Amino acid sequence: MPPTLHQLLSKSSVEPLVGAAIGVGMTAEAAERGGADFLLVLNAGRYRVMGAPSIAAMLPLDNANRFTDHFARREILDQVSIPVFFGASAFDPALDLKRFVAGIAAAGYHGIANFPSSIHYDGRFRRALEEAGLGYAREVEMLRLARKAGLATFGYAKTRSEIQSVLEAEVDVLCLNFGWNAGGMRAVAQAFTLEDAADRAQRIFSSVRQARAETICVVEGGPIVNPEDMYRVCRGAKADGYVGGSTLDRMPLEDSVMQKTSAFKAFGVLQQADAAQSRETMRAARLAGITGQSSTVARLLEQLVRLSATSLPVLVVGERGLGRTMLARSLHALGGKRGPLTVLNASDCEVPHEELLFGAEPDFGRVRRRGALDARDGTVIVENAGDLGEAAQQHLLAWLERGTIESVGGTRSYSPQGRLVLIATGTQLSEGRLASELAQRLRSGRIDVQPLRDRPEDIPAHARLYLEAIGEARQMGTLEISADGYRVLFAHDWKENTRELRRVVEQAAVVSDGRAIGSDILRSIIDASHGTDGTGEPLAEKDWILDALRRHRFRRGETATFLGISRKTLYNKMRRAGLLD
Repeated sequence: MPPTLHQLLSKSSVEPLVGAAIGVGMTAEAAERGGADFLLVLNAGRYRVMGAPSIAAMLPLDNANRFTDHFARREILDQVSIPVFFGASAFDPALDLKRFVAGIAAAGYHGIANFPSSIHYDGRFRRALEEAGLGYAREVEMLRLARKAGLATFGYAKTRSEIQSVLEAEVDVLCLNFGWNAGGMRAVAQAFTLEDAADRAQRIFSSVRQARAETICVVEGGPIVNPEDMYRVCRGAKADGYVGGSTLDRMPLEDSVMQKTSAFKAFGVLQQADAAQSRETMRAARLAGITGQSSTVARLLEQLVRLSATSLPVLVVGERGLGRTMLARSLHALGGKRGPLTVLNASDCEVPHEELLFGAEPDFGRVRRRGALDARDGTVIVENAGDLGEAAQQHLLAWLERGTIESVGGTRSYSPQGRLVLIATGTQLSEGRLASELAQRLRSGRIDVQPLRDRPEDIPAHARLYLEAIGEARQMGTLEISADGYRVLFAHDWKENTRELRRVVEQAAVVSDGRAIGSDILRSIIDASHGTDGTGEPLAEKDWILDALRRHRFRRGETATFLGISRKTLYNKMRRAGLLD
């Protein structure tokens, strides 16, 4: 047997009673899980989930009692363990109230409530109902008979005369109703504000408790549309609880369905955004010369795209041979920079680094120099940043901390407009060749490029990329590497990373007779260059550079980009290999 309402009320002196006036099983079960103390099954609840307003319950659309009993028995009555009140209509003049009440008790309902109720009528129509014996007095008689039959009684009332009538019938619960709800898409104009409702309920409940202290007093409807509203009214009126109808089924459903539908609808926009992001990521991969299927590469590309949209200084950290300069160059293009792109090699500079970066004023033996970082919307890439002098590093740190700096030998403070990208190895950082304070300042823009040996799953993508370029340059069909050939590539440690992989693949493509490059060719090329750092085999490097120059019609800029090195580095390599006039 479900607990009585008075037992529920005595279980806590803090929590108010909450009743849910509903019309569908799913809402009933959800309300119980949410902590509802009792349910009212009402035809208005059913009409709401059918898409009609609650006021449809007052129209002669169907036999209200049969309509309510049908869905309540099938969906609610045996599905919940809290008290269920049957919303009973007394309008039918042919209804035998005593027999009807007995049937409600036999069906297993805990109690009965007078709904639909004549309290929602007024004026001449209400007077006509009362005169015909089909008005509120008949509802009170139904409640009185229900009490005699052992059912709990729930009386809806608005006016003082109605309240007096249900008190005389000794109802268990008095529900002071403020009219149809104000909230949601089917909001109804209100006669009460929250303050009016609280004040009215306080005066009525005070008199009710003086007349019959055991009556449970709850509020419903009108301006109460959310828990905060309920708290304000119940606290002001000292009410025992609240009954929610539209506030517990229609309005939450409207809001939830609307938001969920909007979310699904927005998926197309999100999909377009994802596609745009994917296109930008693909563009970043193409410009940076980065390819592969590892999660490391995916994160690297995402980071590259994000940083390109900012002006943050960047520190690219990784071993040599990973295309770090090409990656740094891609930041300039991806960011849509219109200024100059300057690449400086800290190892090859004859001018003090701080002068190159920040400019210099004329002094003894020193000419006026404009700093590379002065160029608006430009990007300055510094290779071998660990070789930057101490003065240059302190200048950089001061600029990053203050936002301004003075040119060398000058007294004027200014704000450099260019973007800074430093390239260093992990060894340079660990050895302290790049000041730890400077590296810390660059942490938010740091890009770590993992060595190829730590992500062997990216080797096939790089190899295919190189072979496609060779095929296009030589107007040949695309070459392929056999499965056993890939096993050879996977087994190598790639000390020079992608640079070494490119050299091996390109040399293999040159000497291969067929369309597929096998393991024998790859192993022989790797063995021939084993233990070198790329400079110990001048003839091999010379052929490698010469092949790249021929492909790009000896345009050094394009050749350097293709090889993933700076023009200065390409020039030095050509000079050592004897390729300069």
